[in-house]
This record gives sequence, C-alpha cells and structure tokens, in this order.
Amino acid sequence: MCIYELSPRDGRKSFYGKAKVFRYGDGAEVLKSYDTNVIRRDPDGTLHRLWSGWSATTGRHVKAFCEIGKKEWDALPVEHDDSLTRLVMAARSMA
Repeated sequence: MCIYELSPRDGRKSFYGKAKVFRYGDGAEVLKSYDTNVIRRDPDGTLHRLWSGWSATTGRHVKAFCEIGKKEWDALPVEHDDSLTRLVMAARSMA
C-alpha cells in the first residue's frame, strides 16, 4: 500500500494533510478526507461512494480526486458509510 497527499486542482496551495489517497496493491485507491474514507476508485475507474455525507471541503477533495461534483456525488449509491462504522465501534467500546 502507498499513501500520498492529494493535491488541489482549484488554485489552492494545499489541502494541508487533510486529504490523503491510499493506493492498494490491486490498483484501487481510497480517498480519505480528514478521518473518513469517502470514495474508492477501482483500477477500471469505477467509483464507489463510501460516505453518506457532503461538505464544501470534502467536496473539494472529491473533485480533486475524481473530478465529480455534488450532483454526480448524490447520484452514487452509498455502498458503506464509514462514519456509521466508527459510531458503532465507539458505542461497543463504551459498553
């Protein structure tokens, strides 16, 4: 696995470490915005939405990663909501 920082494509200098891409051995890449896996891109270019939310900042990260905007984002089905997994795990650890 290789991890690299995503570079902005909108004239900004940097995302200051808030957007990272995890590239796996099979060629798949996952964009992590802050601490949330938001979208996966398969080697054939297929996109898989991993997060149900949206924010302006994460939207800029998504746009830089796969060149889609909010309209295209909303059209993708959520395959796995990472934030929900973290909440469940946190609740279990408190029990």
